[in-house]
Amino acid sequence: MITRILPVSEVGSAEGRAAIREAARMIRDGRLVAFPTETVYGLGANALDARAVARVFEAKQRPLNDPLILHIAGLDDLTNLTTATVPGDATELGSLVAVLTRAFWPGPLTLVLPRSRNVPPIVSAGRDTVAVRMPNHAVAQALIRAAGVPIAAPSANRFGHVSPTTAQHVLDDLDGRIDLVLDGGATPIGVESTVLDLTTAPPRILRPGGVTREQIAHALANIGQQLAASDPQSLTAQSSRAMPLPSPGMLPSHYAPRAKLVLCRDTDSLLNRRADFAARGLKIGLLILESQREACNNLHPQFVLGETLSDAARNLYAGLRALDSAGVDVILATEAPRSGLGEAIADRLARAAAKAIETEGNRDHD
Repeated sequence: MITRILPVSEVGSAEGRAAIREAARMIRDGRLVAFPTETVYGLGANALDARAVARVFEAKQRPLNDPLILHIAGLDDLTNLTTATVPGDATELGSLVAVLTRAFWPGPLTLVLPRSRNVPPIVSAGRDTVAVRMPNHAVAQALIRAAGVPIAAPSANRFGHVSPTTAQHVLDDLDGRIDLVLDGGATPIGVESTVLDLTTAPPRILRPGGVTREQIAHALANIGQQLAASDPQSLTAQSSRAMPLPSPGMLPSHYAPRAKLVLCRDTDSLLNRRADFAARGLKIGLLILESQREACNNLHPQFVLGETLSDAARNLYAGLRALDSAGVDVILATEAPRSGLGEAIADRLARAAAKAIETEGNRDHD
């Protein structure tokens, strides 16, 4: 298979409209199209075509117990995808959906809802729930509308590998395995959507992401609702068993570079660990913040994520991929604070490091 790439610098341009039409035709024909969202690039298929969805799992080499997220262009699209919640529904669940979609859609929030029979079971790993979101990206919105169907789309990379935030990242992983890539430039947020389960009481976050825990809690408080407390250890233990997962991104080891990723408490411990690894003759890459640049001066290769948590989230996956491309054996990074957007960054780093976890308090695992 030859993977084509079509640039979409402007959706409204003649070039952009032609690219969207071609991609939408491919989606309707059951083929695979990678496209940008505000979070990462997704690998899209017609969500209502079980055979097309099966091709997504095959192309990514993704296990069938790991569900996909459906991407929609409007609230009316929920009607055919879920049994319990449609626009205007006056139930408690309907009220939750109304408040959350009004606050965060379009945007990086995925809602887990009861699944309609219109959605093939393969999409949800056989579970009776379905994960849905409305992306806030012009190319994604145009593609969904032109295709006329919801699009099932996990990240457009090999399963378990670092997620893609550019079209080139997609090609690096999936060239020859998918039909088309829409190149809309780098994605602005850089980490995946937050997944919020509304089928439990109180609602709980299954995967932290682009909408923060604090933002969701504030929105729920406005209608007298609470958010379940964070319990990442429980979710990881649950997701490690061979059963259908409630959400993507819950496996203990995920988002992983080729090199071993080692997390350190602070800059001093990062420098100490670098000296330890260098003494063994290993090539070390540093994934650092702007505030760490001076302390890490002349230590290369290094990738500077930026100054803020937003910068770090946007550049995280590009940094991991760049250091991999530099041929390092070990990537050193400091842990992120588990608050605000830092919760999503910390989650991705922890899962990326899980294949050979080695923090400052666990040196014996070298």
